[in-house]
Amino acid sequence: MNLIIGAGAVGTTLAALLAEHGQPVTLYARAQDEARFSAAGGLWLARPGQTPPGQRLALPPRTHQLDLQGVDAAYLCTKAAALPALLAELPARLPDGCRLLCTLNGVRALHQVKARFPGQAVRPMSILFNAQLDAPLQARLTTRARAVIGDAEPDLLARFAGSGLAVRAAEGETAVWGKLLINLANAIGALTQSTFQDLFQDRVLRRLYAAVLDEATGVLAAAGIRFRLPVAFPYPAYRWSLTHGGPLPWWMARLANGLDRGAYPSMVADVRAGRVTEVAELNGEIVRQAEACGREAPLNRGLVDRVGALRHPPARLSPAALARELGV
Repeated sequence: MNLIIGAGAVGTTLAALLAEHGQPVTLYARAQDEARFSAAGGLWLARPGQTPPGQRLALPPRTHQLDLQGVDAAYLCTKAAALPALLAELPARLPDGCRLLCTLNGVRALHQVKARFPGQAVRPMSILFNAQLDAPLQARLTTRARAVIGDAEPDLLARFAGSGLAVRAAEGETAVWGKLLINLANAIGALTQSTFQDLFQDRVLRRLYAAVLDEATGVLAAAGIRFRLPVAFPYPAYRWSLTHGGPLPWWMARLANGLDRGAYPSMVADVRAGRVTEVAELNGEIVRQAEACGREAPLNRGLVDRVGALRHPPARLSPAALARELGV
């Protein structure tokens, strides 16, 4: 049985894709969530190009307990801020045959989960799709649905076959670090209130993103951390497309991910809603790794500081103004 812990955009999308394919799904619901979930009347998932709310699926059963008995795959889909309290609710050990899949962005959350369950079946699951939550249990995909599971067993991959979610295996944490690098652009998007199309088409934003990536990959090299970008070619070629490719990065993103023209990074939605962002888990991780190596990461530190200083509603920086502030 699949247990979804955290029914935000990612959790709702995974629940819908699994349920569509006939996989048994249960939602973890706190007592205060039950009324909202019941009122939703089911799971709703709209795909790119569809008009929300999209396809309706039956409302899955809910549980208010986290004992994990009878669960062979539990998906942690909460925000980083909610993770410590959630880990405290989980049992001391995972039941035999239960895998705990961490979908949270960055590596700090994954390492927290591994520290809570040392030597047990914790698997990193890198979510390579963009989804937005329009209402409780009502998600909207703005890209193709893809994911990578580190050290995945064959049965974990097989349960998504035919579901519309393309899942592949990766070695250890390489995909998690690769996704973190790609997600360093989220802070740029949050500060400039940019869509993905803006990020990949605006010359100044592309130049800024490339500089942030150069700094980050240099830090990871110094730390001896291996990564695999979620793109079809190595970092030097990806960087060239950003700095010399003109509209090529946007065309490639559209082709590879099926991006809607109006899709935007999740951090843009967070700052618009006044929520805590994941900038500390993304750009902040590069800063922490740099400090551990005796290096500096001024661009990523600058993004962390500026996103952290945003107030609601957020002021929008122009791409040129942000580049000037960061000295790029």
